[in-house]
Amino acid sequence: MKTTLKDLFEREIFESYEILTAKEHLNRSFESVSILETPDFENYIIERSLILTTFYPVKTDVETFKHLLFALNKKETAGILIKMKRYIDIIPEEILKLSDQLNIPIVALNYDANLSLLFNNILSELQTQDYTNYSFDANYSLFLKQVYDNPSTKTLMSIVDKIPDLELLIQNSDNKTTYYSNEIMLNYFNQSKTTKNLFQRVGDALYYSEDVIYDDKPIYRFVFMAKNEKRHILHNYIEIFKLMIIVIHQKKVENILKQNQFLLNFVSNLSSNYTNTQLIEATKRYKWNVIFPVTLILFSIKENHKNMINPNMVEYIRTVIINKFHLNSEELRYTLLNDQLLFIINTIETISMHETMQNVYDTLKIKYKESQFRITYSNLIHDAANISKTYFQLSEAMIHIENKNLGIHLYTEDNIKLLNLLKNIDYGNLKEYVYSILKPLVEYEQKNSTPLIDTLYKHIECKFNAKDTAEKLFIHYNTVRYRLDVIEQLGFSVLSNKESHFDLYFALYLYKNFEPGKN
Repeated sequence: MKTTLKDLFEREIFESYEILTAKEHLNRSFESVSILETPDFENYIIERSLILTTFYPVKTDVETFKHLLFALNKKETAGILIKMKRYIDIIPEEILKLSDQLNIPIVALNYDANLSLLFNNILSELQTQDYTNYSFDANYSLFLKQVYDNPSTKTLMSIVDKIPDLELLIQNSDNKTTYYSNEIMLNYFNQSKTTKNLFQRVGDALYYSEDVIYDDKPIYRFVFMAKNEKRHILHNYIEIFKLMIIVIHQKKVENILKQNQFLLNFVSNLSSNYTNTQLIEATKRYKWNVIFPVTLILFSIKENHKNMINPNMVEYIRTVIINKFHLNSEELRYTLLNDQLLFIINTIETISMHETMQNVYDTLKIKYKESQFRITYSNLIHDAANISKTYFQLSEAMIHIENKNLGIHLYTEDNIKLLNLLKNIDYGNLKEYVYSILKPLVEYEQKNSTPLIDTLYKHIECKFNAKDTAEKLFIHYNTVRYRLDVIEQLGFSVLSNKESHFDLYFALYLYKNFEPGKN
């Protein structure tokens, strides 16, 4: 419901007045009030406003008077309140007729009327009507319920869409995710260099920026925009939205804690006691769409030999895993346990785990060149009962890898099983064992920088097929043949000496995965 001239008359805003024209059109609504006392009046007419004036700009100039009426009509002016006998004693008859034709009421006020006081009274009436129209108490309860039911920034943006004459931009201070209701807001935000709380008027718009602080830390930054004359409305919404942002933050922290506890249980006693179906039902409470088989991926991340896991990095790792494994966001979850970052993801039988995880590792190293990543990951887990055992194998192995400072960065579950068998063995003896078998290859590599060990290892994996070996190593077939000839000349006749196959492959496996033979 809008404010009209009729409303002002009924509320006795004016002590005395006379309606001169357009008496049947007093219900034209207005959103603001203006005092018009400047000759270049066209530059200052606000749309859908009520005009207070002494007619100083026109006095007795009929043509200027007409021009003013047409300009006011174009701006959908609700009416004109004239303080008489200051600059004008009588309004010309043809002006009154034109006013009737344009349906713009002209109301004559007494010569002793105080325009400034009237302006304040009418503005107060407008603001009171605004508060009634916006129903702050009712809206606040509704908004808060929406936020409690679905605590997210998207919920806030949907609320803004329902509020007339209000625009909002909000940015998460941790991950810099930004939502905005209008492109104008984004442009303003990108161009604004200050981080201080402030009001700023740009044209007819009023902007307000603020960092929302929680526990002495900025959690969100928001920018509001409203029409300048709606400043009083803006003040109220600032406080309402600030409170709702804090509620969202608190709910997110609460949900993260609950989810982290659930994930901790998921990889410990919970999964051991549940069937697949029961576990899937339990995850739905957290909007987590688990489908077996699943894979566990464990990260140890260091920078300058210190554990360095920041929210932006975690979000990037999450995005990389989603992209490389072709997942939806509901198909994985992560948590930080004992300085290790654990991801639990849905997987499919046809995916090449090692190649995909190698791709994940390579992508992370390109992005974070100064960080050290060690990754252990499981085979496909088809049964909930195996999740707990697998997690502890990966976690224990990661601790051993860290303590021994092993140089390999990517470990499969099969690597881990062997590592757990070997972790109590003296690495000095293991190194001697590997070196006693691979010595000619190691020395040739060091002297000639030719990767014979990698070639031989891949050749055995490819069942001694040179063509397949070349394809796997992305080199020419003739290069593989040349390297195999060198290997044979060094005494490794892998096809003829079948008795030594296991010792050779085992030494290559240890060298490749645990580096006991490397200096």
